Amino acid sequence: MEERHKKILKKKYKDLTRDLRPDDIMDHLIQEDVFDFNDIELVRAQKVNQLQVEKLLSILLTRGPRAFGVFLESIEERYPWLHKDLKKADEESARQPQQPAPKQDENTSTSDARQPFQETEKPSPNQPLIPEEQTCVKRPPQPGTQTREKAVVQGTAGGSEPPLTDEEKVTRKMGNMQLSNQHTRFEVPPKVDSNRVTEKQLNALAGKLGHEWENLAIHLDLSKADVDRFKADNPYNTRSQIFSMLMAWRARRGGAATVGTLIRSLEDFGVGLDLKFLTQTS
Repeated sequence: MEERHKKILKKKYKDLTRDLRPDDIMDHLIQEDVFDFNDIELVRAQKVNQLQVEKLLSILLTRGPRAFGVFLESIEERYPWLHKDLKKADEESARQPQQPAPKQDENTSTSDARQPFQETEKPSPNQPLIPEEQTCVKRPPQPGTQTREKAVVQGTAGGSEPPLTDEEKVTRKMGNMQLSNQHTRFEVPPKVDSNRVTEKQLNALAGKLGHEWENLAIHLDLSKADVDRFKADNPYNTRSQIFSMLMAWRARRGGAATVGTLIRSLEDFGVGLDLKFLTQTS
């Protein structure tokens, strides 16, 4: 993706995280080969819509030059106000003239180009050679200037840093989002790893999960129709909906529905729970 397109997305970050729903556009991103199914799982693994948009944008920024145009196509129908703002910003940035790099003589280095030319006085044949370090005269520091080392020390001692701009904050946050799925896996004790998960364990898990359970169901290879059925069967009890979903997963996996398999699937999804309770046999 071009640098100017990255800047546009970062400047519109607040509007995108407020208005956009990733599920509305991800089919188009897959169809145009900008996203793959692993990207979709990473986005849907986030628990709230804002985090899903942040994850989507962090992935989008790493894609090729077509990504911005495909993203505009994906929001044109459902989000015309966002499409209009982004397209206008793109047209304005395209009209801005590119600043050419300053030319310099081919035989002049970058550091030499910043220094005035001084003719070196040739030593007299009878004049003894003087070591170079003794002939160099140190220039006194100019008023209002300081060395880089001194500036760093003073900045550290003062304990203050220049405030980040909104764009820098967004850049840092998106960079951190790319590391959000890296974590240490919980070690499942070998004695329970291959044990088939029990109804008691699934019931306990159902009591700990929240509104993210619908996305978890998709992660566990259940369908949207399955989710709708669980909700219709238990319209007033969320825990019962979640328990029905977990039991359906257990029935479909059969003997492969083990404690170890469940824990690893939950970790891959990004459930922020202490999963140790699933390893307790009593």
